[in-house]
Amino acid sequence: MVVGRYAPSPTGYMHYGNAAAALASWLDVRVRDGKWLLRIEDLDKERCRPEYVEALKEDLLWLGLEWDCSEPLFVQSERNHIYESALKQLEDQGQTYHCFCTRAQLSAIASAPQEGEGGEVGRRYRANPCEHIACSQFFQMQQEGKRSSIRLKLPDIEDEFTDLHFGVQKASLRESIGSDPVLRRSDGMWAYQLAVSVDDALQGVNIVTRGVDLMTSAHVQRYIIRSLGYEVPQYAHIPLLMGLDGMRLAKRNGGNGQYTIRYAREVEHISPGQFIARVLGIMGVILPVVDSLSLDEALDCWGRHAFTCGDAVSIVK
Repeated sequence: MVVGRYAPSPTGYMHYGNAAAALASWLDVRVRDGKWLLRIEDLDKERCRPEYVEALKEDLLWLGLEWDCSEPLFVQSERNHIYESALKQLEDQGQTYHCFCTRAQLSAIASAPQEGEGGEVGRRYRANPCEHIACSQFFQMQQEGKRSSIRLKLPDIEDEFTDLHFGVQKASLRESIGSDPVLRRSDGMWAYQLAVSVDDALQGVNIVTRGVDLMTSAHVQRYIIRSLGYEVPQYAHIPLLMGLDGMRLAKRNGGNGQYTIRYAREVEHISPGQFIARVLGIMGVILPVVDSLSLDEALDCWGRHAFTCGDAVSIVK
């Protein structure tokens, strides 16, 4: 059975970008008669709030996107012991190391002209000096009270997969994100790459639909999932929605106000069907000439869809 998921972070109200990811994920699963799960990624204790969890559930149900309640709701903040076990497995395989470097120190290792933009494929890999730190130096830094993060030691290999929406994706595993990814931060917080990989594996997720800004992370997550002994899922990335100012929509910025589902509901007073048609249209899905779509009608369009936007980025209008 196909199993998909929507895994939001409750840091604000849902905006068009979040709605597009949720809707596309739901459609990718339902068009295959699969199971759709909801997971709460609330590792960032400073920004995540319980009221936003309830708000996003309300927004999903307003759209008619019901998740499968027969499965337990995964809440990442409640799964520390699961991530500890996965980290130990990677440590036992010799795939991790302690890192005392700051972000500024790591950025200085590579010269600016070779660096990409925000995890872009092809950026120069920055070798980490902590990977080969001597034991005596390690213990000295610990005695000085310096805290270390734990990083995954990426091998120098190529990774290739076929994205269900954007086709063949091939990249150097190291250069896909530019540096060895953090698995646990120096403050003890679990990092995204480990938590999302572990949860996708344990939930049996076999199709991951999300924004194209996470395309490069798929290479790393595929490697982590394989290293833990699980089957890797298929990936289906969708165009990244941006505001008229050319900036990526972000819940941390209040969801960019006018682009939230709340604004559409309470200020514009549009119906769920109108919102669904608007979101699919923005993503470049070919639609009939209507201003409202039921989910059944959206499924029919999605089953024969292709994104018509020439770029992976669409502009919310």
